[in-house]
This record gives sequence, structure tokens and C-alpha cells, in this order.
Amino acid sequence: MTAKRRIILALCIISGILLQSCSSRSELSGADGSGVHSRGLGNMHRFGAQEAGEEYTTKAPHNQVYLFAFDNSQFADKYEESLNAQARYLVSHPNARILLAGHTDERGSREYNVALGERRANAVRNKLRLAGVASRQIRVVSYGKERPASHGHDDNAHRQNRRVELIYEVRR
Repeated sequence: MTAKRRIILALCIISGILLQSCSSRSELSGADGSGVHSRGLGNMHRFGAQEAGEEYTTKAPHNQVYLFAFDNSQFADKYEESLNAQARYLVSHPNARILLAGHTDERGSREYNVALGERRANAVRNKLRLAGVASRQIRVVSYGKERPASHGHDDNAHRQNRRVELIYEVRR
């Protein structure tokens, strides 16, 4: 195989991996095999919380977004009830899997924001683990500032971008 063909093959493989990892669709296969789809976020806009009277689902399985303060990875008490509902569901459905995706606003370096996003996701993971969720059910990733929920540059946009998304994943 020539060097040119190897390069083309490598680029094709990398492109396929990138396309698969960019997928924003999340599903959960129910215990009965019904394939429950969880595309929405309950009472929330996709990847952003409601402004007034913020409501968070207390019934699982729903994808959920947990917001964080600026430059902070401490889990807010106001989300405890919602996270406990997710934990109860996960404990009672050991085949369910979730992704905890950590995000930050646009301020700060790429490296700092990836680390902060990971600390935020791990804060949620630790709470779930304390509630009895198995480690094998949780996957953590940090996108830092690379996948903003809001492309604005004001306080409201920054607030929506400082988040951890709890996303139910399909088992393949």
C-alpha cells in the first residue's frame, strides 16, 4: 500500500470517528426493550435552563442540565432533588447509561476550561456515586468552551454555558 493510500485511509477513518462523536442525538433503551427516546429536556430548552422560575425534572429518564457559578465546580443545592431522581432511576435500572458532559463559558484558556468542565462533570458523578449509581453506568467528558449552548457574549449566555449535561445513552 502506498503512502498516499495510507494517508487517505487514515483520513477516512478519522472523519468517520469525528462524525460519530459529533452526534447530538441521545436515546435510552428501556428495560423492556421499548427504546425510549429522550431528545427533549423535560421542562427545559435544549442545553439551557429556563430563565424565570427555573424548573428541573424530578422524574427520570430525562436528560438534564445543571448550571454552575462562574469559575466554580460546586454542585448547587437547588439541583439535589432532580439529581436524586436521576440516581434512583439509574440504581433501579442497572443497564441504563449516562454521559455527564462538562461545559464552560468562553472565558479562559482552552486547557483551563477543559479541566474546569471535567471538575464539574466529576462533581455530578461523585453525587451520583454517593447515591448508589454504579461507576460503569457513568461516562464523563469535558468539552470546555468548545460546545456552547448560547453563542452570545453576555452574562446570560455565559450562565447557560456553565453547565453539566446529563444525557442518557443508548447501549450498542
